[in-house]
Amino acid sequence: MSEQPRAGDARATGDAGAAGVVAVTLPITDARQTLGPSRLDDLFPEGPLFRRSIITFTVLLALAALIASFGLYQDSVAAIIGAMVVAPLGGAIMAFAGALVTGRSRWQWITLLQVGLGSLMVIAIGFVVSLVIPNPLSLNPSLDARTAPGLLDLGVALAAGAAGAYVAVRRTGTDALPGVAIAVSLVPPLATVGICLGLGRLDDAAGAGLLFLTNFSAIVVVACVVFVLAGAGPSREMVEARHRLKNGFVAALVALAVIAVPLAWRGYEDARETILGGTGAPIVKAWIGERDLLVTDWSISGDVVTIDLEGSDAPADAAPLARDLATAFGEPVDLRISYVAIERGSATATP
Repeated sequence: MSEQPRAGDARATGDAGAAGVVAVTLPITDARQTLGPSRLDDLFPEGPLFRRSIITFTVLLALAALIASFGLYQDSVAAIIGAMVVAPLGGAIMAFAGALVTGRSRWQWITLLQVGLGSLMVIAIGFVVSLVIPNPLSLNPSLDARTAPGLLDLGVALAAGAAGAYVAVRRTGTDALPGVAIAVSLVPPLATVGICLGLGRLDDAAGAGLLFLTNFSAIVVVACVVFVLAGAGPSREMVEARHRLKNGFVAALVALAVIAVPLAWRGYEDARETILGGTGAPIVKAWIGERDLLVTDWSISGDVVTIDLEGSDAPADAAPLARDLATAFGEPVDLRISYVAIERGSATATP
């Protein structure tokens, strides 16, 4: 005996063909409900489906952590992108936002615990990898780029989180999911935390951890906004659920605001260094003049200007340069010059 279709199921129409194929059409629904809460149900599997999802989540996340750790050491962009696509951590964060919006208090704790334990696992794998691979003398560009997040990283996380939430509620645009996974950097920063901890670089580990927290908070906040706008929030009659949603959203928003403060300060410092660097470069060149000197590095941090030089000619007195830079910058300058002498010689010979 065939089973009767239930409410909400797709309705079968048409006659079965020779191969037993039945034409299936989706039920017609109000267009305003196409973004409704039922679209989020797949984020919260129950029973055997949940157990299988946990196993899949753990295996894929562990493999993604290995791929990311090795890719970061190799400075391999392809490997790092592969780790982003494989990692299921973004889906767990999206489920946490969905649980906040739909008032699923039990799932809020489940998904938050899943994200927390998964993050610790990635950090531990990165730490172990750092103990196996010889320590580098300095961080390569792939590692270094994830230790200093800025406002641009926050902007990327907000936009990508909105895209992921939109895909979740619409059940469409699945081709966009790999792009969302690549845009939001989750596993590589966590692997960087573990690697930097293994290398004893606590400041760099903290910077990578800040990048992950930035992405996590941004995804939660913007996903909650998209879900609510899509009509997935609790109804007016669900007072307690609406209260939990408000508290959770406010907490995520406050966390995002707190995280944005150091990002904004770093963005200001980077912009200031770029502007002052462009202003001071011709002054330094004029001070060097015709001397055989090469600027190997220079940086501006606060009022400290550091210049590294090498060449066969000794640099001139630094006082005039400091005065010229202070005048151009319109602020005091603490100039520090490091010079490495290079012996240059030539010889000719005849048989």
